[in-house]
Amino acid sequence: MMKNAAALRIGLLLVLLTFVGAANADTQTPPATVSEDMGKIKVGARPPGKIAFISDGDVWIMDTDGRNRQLITNIDNAKGRLSFSPDNKIIAFSREGKDMNNLPSGEGGAHLLHDIFLAYVDSAATRSNWWKRLTFSLGAYQPDWSYDGSVIYYQNDVNAGFVDYVVPSHQIAKIEIDGGNSSYLRKDWQTTVISTMTPTVSADGKKIAFVLRYSKDPTKYDFKYHGIKIVDMANIALPVEELKKPSPGLENGFAPSWSPDGQWLAYIVNDIRDPGIYIIKADLSEKRLVFAPTVTQQPNANPVGWSPDSKWLVFAATDGIIYTIDINGDNLTPLTGPGTHNNPTWSK
Repeated sequence: MMKNAAALRIGLLLVLLTFVGAANADTQTPPATVSEDMGKIKVGARPPGKIAFISDGDVWIMDTDGRNRQLITNIDNAKGRLSFSPDNKIIAFSREGKDMNNLPSGEGGAHLLHDIFLAYVDSAATRSNWWKRLTFSLGAYQPDWSYDGSVIYYQNDVNAGFVDYVVPSHQIAKIEIDGGNSSYLRKDWQTTVISTMTPTVSADGKKIAFVLRYSKDPTKYDFKYHGIKIVDMANIALPVEELKKPSPGLENGFAPSWSPDGQWLAYIVNDIRDPGIYIIKADLSEKRLVFAPTVTQQPNANPVGWSPDSKWLVFAATDGIIYTIDINGDNLTPLTGPGTHNNPTWSK
């Protein structure tokens, strides 16, 4: 009788361990790998629309074949990611300045300043300076418009407005288009030593991806990139120790950009072992190399732009040439010649 009871307890324990193991296996996401036998994704002709880009510090737009270029702003200091509003009538962009002030005791010195502005495309034909300032924090950079048009997400350097600036503290913020109310996504933004940068939000607003950067010594400007983190927006307040761990397969990535359909995240790797432009499934189950750099064609270190059908990318190379390419890595097409062109993005 006792032997039967012991055997029953052992059997139940084995069943329980099997169940727990299966449950854990279901909740773990395997690291994404680049498969050599992945099938081609069906891609049609390059869709129409407009491509916005920066050249010589000004914002321009052109057709997706590179024709009909139009100057949108005449400012000379546009910098970083561009983002179209959902109706394609407004382009969000950042302007860059520099603070050269010092305190009487000698602290401080040159550091970069940024704020976000809005350019009105329809007014540009007659008024190339038809834009307005959206933020006044001096640290707002890399805007990403929400797909419902209600807010713009961006990275904000909390320390940018201080003269005795030593180390930046980039934290993800958002600002309402109606009313201009701004807020940080994490409540510990004043105390965390981790910089969260270049945010991009999925079309349904449920996922956010961003770049991690931090220094072991917070008193020194010694920041290093530590990959990309993808989290559910509802879980943005995850513990700091978990926050600083990049998502599997994205340890060497930066410059993330969600596809309009929310199924893919594009990003760049400049690691000498596997450089290029990649896309990865939202659940991290599949990763594809879209563009492998050559000696003469190196992607610029900025987020790529997605076509509205999520089948094409637009990016700039370090020589200033803007290219389109489909997500299979085919049909690489230059839209411009060499120059200072950068940060292209596709209209929605």
